[in-house]
Amino acid sequence: MNNHREATTKKNILVVDDRPDNLRLLEMMLSQHGYEVRKVLNGSLAIKVAQAFLPDLILLDIRMAAMDGYEVCQQLKASPQTREIPVIFLSALDNVIDKVKAFQVGGVDYITKPFQVEEVLARVEHQLTIRTLQQQLQQHSLDLEAQVQTHTAQLQLAFDFEATLKRITDRVRDSLDENQILQAAVQELAIALGVRSCNAALYNLEQHSATVSYEYAASLAPIHGRVLRMDNFAEGYRQLLQGQYFQFCSLLPNAQRGRVVMLACPIVDDQGVLGDLWLVSPCEYVFTEQDIRLVQQVVNQCAIALRQSRLYQALQTQVNELEQLNRLKDDFLSTVSHELRTPMANIKMAIHMLEISLKNFEPPGAILEQPAPAPERLQAQPQNEPPQAKPNTQAAKVDRYLQILQDECQREIDLITDLLDLTRLDAEVEPPILAPIELATWLPIVAEPFVDRAHSQQQQLHVDIAPALPTLTTEQASLERILAELLNNACKYTPPGASIVLAAHKTTDRLQISVINGGAEISKQEQARIFDKFYRIPNHDPWKRGGTGLGLALVKKLAARLGASICVESTKETTTFMLQFPFADDTLQDGREQAPTDPTSVRVSRTARRSNDRQP
Repeated sequence: MNNHREATTKKNILVVDDRPDNLRLLEMMLSQHGYEVRKVLNGSLAIKVAQAFLPDLILLDIRMAAMDGYEVCQQLKASPQTREIPVIFLSALDNVIDKVKAFQVGGVDYITKPFQVEEVLARVEHQLTIRTLQQQLQQHSLDLEAQVQTHTAQLQLAFDFEATLKRITDRVRDSLDENQILQAAVQELAIALGVRSCNAALYNLEQHSATVSYEYAASLAPIHGRVLRMDNFAEGYRQLLQGQYFQFCSLLPNAQRGRVVMLACPIVDDQGVLGDLWLVSPCEYVFTEQDIRLVQQVVNQCAIALRQSRLYQALQTQVNELEQLNRLKDDFLSTVSHELRTPMANIKMAIHMLEISLKNFEPPGAILEQPAPAPERLQAQPQNEPPQAKPNTQAAKVDRYLQILQDECQREIDLITDLLDLTRLDAEVEPPILAPIELATWLPIVAEPFVDRAHSQQQQLHVDIAPALPTLTTEQASLERILAELLNNACKYTPPGASIVLAAHKTTDRLQISVINGGAEISKQEQARIFDKFYRIPNHDPWKRGGTGLGLALVKKLAARLGASICVESTKETTTFMLQFPFADDTLQDGREQAPTDPTSVRVSRTARRSNDRQP
């Protein structure tokens, strides 16, 4: 009890009673236990004193002249200043009705007269303890509310920070142009932080200068485009070149800016310093840690974007140079091809005329003492084979040489033609001329020139066409050239006794034309390169057929021109080239049912016309 009483020392208690004896008695009781007591003899004065001094507790007599305790309590509870002060009623009345009314008007306790010291002190201490706990609880609630508001403000600040950083980052990363990158960063930072000015500069370390590339100025004189010498502010640029930021306030007012505070951050990455970013505000403004962190994050994004921009520009320059070299190469090939085509045509014509002239002129035959040396193209016979019969007439030798001249001349003409065709396809100057093609009747005609050739090489050529193929709308000349190249290669590289198949069928989403030849295989490593220009598979020409190395490259270009794709599959002793046309309204149309004798296979007669394409 004593400890509790000491804890209540200096509590302020207002005692209201119209009898001085009661006031003196209560004052004596309470003062002896460390309470400060104020005495009031009537209700109206009690209200004024309570509002002026705000006591910790009020002891209020019920029966008083002019204004009783009930009315005094009602007025105290009606005032925001005094409504929280606990009121203990004093009365000689001990009936239930008076006690209930005392609690109804706002009283917290009730003491009956005559006073008992222990009872008075116990009730006073109890209410003061409750009052203290209530005040502590209220203060704790206020503290918690303040903490919640602080945390909410911090969360909102962090959210705003992340949103601002994301918005600026998206704008900065959205461009590969240096000026647009710096413009986005400067504008967004100036608006987000509300500064008077923000500018970004790029460094020229060789000239030791910084050029202001973009500036956002709300009220200051612009400095956009100005070249700043680093030596004029050596101390500041020394820190920036070391990757350090700083802020400072000018001691002397600038003629244009006045006294301002400035924050400077370097635009730096792991490769070095690219430039800097400056923010300017009135001198009374201080950039907070949050502001500095935002600026640093933005300049980091700027550094990444600037490096990407410069890398892109360097790559673009290389691409332009490569394109220029490619154009020069194409121009060179086109020029050389045109220049060679005419003399090669003349040479071929001269050979033809020489052949006619030699046939019309038949000198007496003579037996050769020594056979003429074979040209390089002719292969030496193996030693274990019996020697072939030597020509015994000059005419036979001449015929043989003329045939070699014609073959080699045709090879050069084919090479020139392929080069010119590739040049035209690369230039894409002529759109394809589309026409509908019924594959069931057209493919056998395309394969017809190769039948005799395959038969002469002891090969078998078949055409396998599925029924009900849709009509193909494409460029007939280009498709025919593709199939001729593929069939020509098949005849060249298919060994005697093997088969060649020209097939056509449809899948769920495309129409496929295939050229299949047996007895030949292409490795996985070579399949990725066979469509490259001038590429020929090493040791894959056992019959020394030769070739330009441009045929499959031309096939790929022509397939792309037709909107198709070309691919190759090769397993043991079988190679398949597949030309695939995707289904489209303007490319493939539903075909009608075909009704040949054998709907799955059409044999081509060996008496078909001979192709004008290349033959070995």
